[in-house]
Amino acid sequence: MSDPTPADTVLPDVRAVSSDEFRTAVEVAARTTFTAVLVAESGAAVPTCPQWSVRQLTAHLGMVHRWARAQLVGGEAPFADEAAVLSQVRVPDLPAWLLDGADALVAVLRDAPADLDAWVFMDTDRTPVEFWHRRQASETVVHAVDAMAVARGSVPTAAEVTAALDGVLTPAFAVDGLDELLVRFSTRGRSKLWDGSPLSIVVAADDVDAAWTLAVTEEALTVTPGAADDADARWTGTAAQLYLGLWNRGEEVTVDGDPETLHRWRARQRVRW
Repeated sequence: MSDPTPADTVLPDVRAVSSDEFRTAVEVAARTTFTAVLVAESGAAVPTCPQWSVRQLTAHLGMVHRWARAQLVGGEAPFADEAAVLSQVRVPDLPAWLLDGADALVAVLRDAPADLDAWVFMDTDRTPVEFWHRRQASETVVHAVDAMAVARGSVPTAAEVTAALDGVLTPAFAVDGLDELLVRFSTRGRSKLWDGSPLSIVVAADDVDAAWTLAVTEEALTVTPGAADDADARWTGTAAQLYLGLWNRGEEVTVDGDPETLHRWRARQRVRW
């Protein structure tokens, strides 16, 4: 495989999103989710996560916000899983309970000292406070898309998500989120994309200078910035389309080369945190 980072390649700017912007993303996405689930049938299936009902989606996001806040304040997370939430919070109260948790998380993120020592579950070359800003912003945006899908009855487009989230899903936000997903999450553990032979995949945004090359072996998936010239497949779209598509919340990724590569990603590459 050729060098994926030739000298004239502009590498993704993955620190272009400020802490203020990340907190705004949590606030806007949480309120978008609140609006959608408030009027939805609590037992309805979520199109983007069919194994979840609306109440399970709401319980999950509210639980994760409280879990993240507990890491920042050094306390114990109040709920272990969605079932624990649903055993203690009345279903009609879930939307407001979700907002309360999001507001409490944002307040802690805003007031946390930059040098706070807090637990994180993977290395991202960021401080704990930076880590939790970034992680919870994407967590909340992705699940806001789930809530939007309930309201629409189908998966929203990147343009519809961008409009609904009042511009939060900027190209910079999407590039940052893609970098977290590709470089940090997808490389954990053994390669999930291995299918018997080595494989290389380029992920390249067509609206900003941002690209990554995924190298798949039996032992591992490795990711380097830049686009290799001789990859087996190339996944393209706007940064927002790629962000949503690779988080399995969008259907607008274009594949050049082996189409099975994207199908394999969607079937196997799951984030459980």
